[in-house]
Amino acid sequence: MLSRESGIKGGDRALANLGMVAVRQGQYSQATTYLLEALTVSRETNDPTGEAYALSGLASIDRGEGRHEQAALRDREALALCRRIGHQSGEAEALNGLGETFLATGRRGQANAQYQTALGLASQIGDKDEQARALTGLGHVCQANGDPGRARRHWQEALALYIDMGMPEADQVRASLVEVGTAQAGLESPKGHPSPAPGTALAAGRPAGRVMGEPS
Repeated sequence: MLSRESGIKGGDRALANLGMVAVRQGQYSQATTYLLEALTVSRETNDPTGEAYALSGLASIDRGEGRHEQAALRDREALALCRRIGHQSGEAEALNGLGETFLATGRRGQANAQYQTALGLASQIGDKDEQARALTGLGHVCQANGDPGRARRHWQEALALYIDMGMPEADQVRASLVEVGTAQAGLESPKGHPSPAPGTALAAGRPAGRVMGEPS
């Protein structure tokens, strides 16, 4: 994850942290102000890691407010920076962000490709956070494609990782597992008992706004 890097300068670290806290509180306007300032400082101090972190944070706000193309542009910029400096955790984070954007705009094939790449990279470097995030996204892709069995398997793997890290995203994954289980039970129920429509809780990825220094 970008947030774990010791190379992030103090100024943009503090600003980015303030931005992420504001995101978690739903204060997107304030979060944007902090993250844009962090982006400026990181560029002025030639800190590509901090720049990529700020871009990923801004992309998460764009997704939350429905500006999907802007989110994709920022995640692609973060991805290019991370690949240039060999920052694999940041690369996985940007790939997952792109997956979430593609899934939110109905481009499931592209979302699947981004999540699969992120999963392979995160698994290789031991980044459990981005690994769980990719698995969660893949579960949503499978659910949207009408494959609840594969969705359940992805979410079970993600849940185990989130529980191991003690992260609140575990509750969201549990809710997805409950939904897919209910839908599957409905499909197998006797004739005359309609099943719930699958995908009613489709919500790609996790809430935006990880603060630097959180465990992964």
